[in-house]
Amino acid sequence: MVDIKDAATEAPVSSGNNGNRQTKTSAANDVRALAAPLGLREYWYPAIQSKKVPKNKPAGLKMLGDQIVFFRGKDGDIKALWNVCPHRGGSLMHGDCHFDGTVSCPYHGWTFDGDGNVLAVLPEGPESKIPGKVKAKSYPTVTLKGMVFIWMGNGEAVPPEEDIPPEFFDDRSMILYSQEYWYMNWQLSLENGHDAHVPYVHQNAMRSFMFPLPSTGPIGTRSKIIAKRTVRPLKTGPVSGTKIKQTLEYFPEVDGYWPKHNYRKWWSWFFVPFRNKTAKRPPWDVVEEWGNGHRLPSMFRSDHRTDMLTRNSVPVTENESRQIWFKTVRPNSWVGRWYERIHYALYGSWMQVSNFNKQDLRAMGPQRYDVPEYLSSTDSHQILWRRLILQARGMMSEQDALKVADTEAEVGSFQSQENQGVEPERIQTMLEQS
Repeated sequence: MVDIKDAATEAPVSSGNNGNRQTKTSAANDVRALAAPLGLREYWYPAIQSKKVPKNKPAGLKMLGDQIVFFRGKDGDIKALWNVCPHRGGSLMHGDCHFDGTVSCPYHGWTFDGDGNVLAVLPEGPESKIPGKVKAKSYPTVTLKGMVFIWMGNGEAVPPEEDIPPEFFDDRSMILYSQEYWYMNWQLSLENGHDAHVPYVHQNAMRSFMFPLPSTGPIGTRSKIIAKRTVRPLKTGPVSGTKIKQTLEYFPEVDGYWPKHNYRKWWSWFFVPFRNKTAKRPPWDVVEEWGNGHRLPSMFRSDHRTDMLTRNSVPVTENESRQIWFKTVRPNSWVGRWYERIHYALYGSWMQVSNFNKQDLRAMGPQRYDVPEYLSSTDSHQILWRRLILQARGMMSEQDALKVADTEAEVGSFQSQENQGVEPERIQTMLEQS
């Protein structure tokens, strides 16, 4: 399949120092080298909000290396075709929707329906012999709560419920959206959950003022694999009021304390009532495989008790990914729904995306992904996630994935876990038990 790249239609990229962004590792047996740099194809992905597809014009996006055109079918639903006209490679996203439910190539007027059928060749007249003989590549789509999901696989599409969060299928949930482009590989952008970076990178995030982030300790989060689709932490720490405090710890080798000060104690007391109120809320009502943690194909979900936040890292190219956030809330009235919309527009999106996640971007943007690693016990969650990817649809069989030997970096993590007196989270055992 030809890769179409049009500089005029490329999405804006977040600024920052991008450093070296190689996605290929220097060691052939490194598990990172076995992943899919352009993403896992045999899955449903969020693509575009339906409101961003006009009634009389097509819209285009690049996903998993494919340029795709979206337009409205006769039934009003969003349809998707490969952006390349099968005639002579014209860009359909630069064409027009002259007739209901169709898109026409801007070069020779080949006109397609939502299934990719050629219905007319406008400059050849109604007697053209082309209609009925040629088809453009089409992609299955489904629109749920204003978000268009697309099946990127070459095989038959699985039921959307297998890959799309359950809140898109109930009547209780309201979903708010944010989006950004990060100039980094999709897998690299996801490797920042449930490891030791959180209390360091996010120590001064606005959210941390309300919920202080204590040290992870030398062991880190213990995780488990659920249904061969999710890596879920067994424990993420208490959501309680005054019990969560950030303390200064002394590091004898540098003869200093970290954090270097504890000024926040002068204002953190103000947020204690809010923390106590949140602590009384039950965990988000969801089945285990849709709880906290990483979920195939490229999601990271966080249960905040007041909401469920899902960050999707959708591959664009090998070195670019589109981050799409789903914030799910469950207001009890129309007043509550308007409050959630206004709160998210004025504060919530800034707090989570511009403030919190931009701190991740600043750390990961210049990160190298093509050099040897030395992993700690606190990286065990990422080890499980990387190994789970190997068994995703379209990747390896379970038997072949289990034959992939432990890398030196993983062995170092296992040894670190053993030195802390805990049982190593070896992927073979975890997958066999899931």
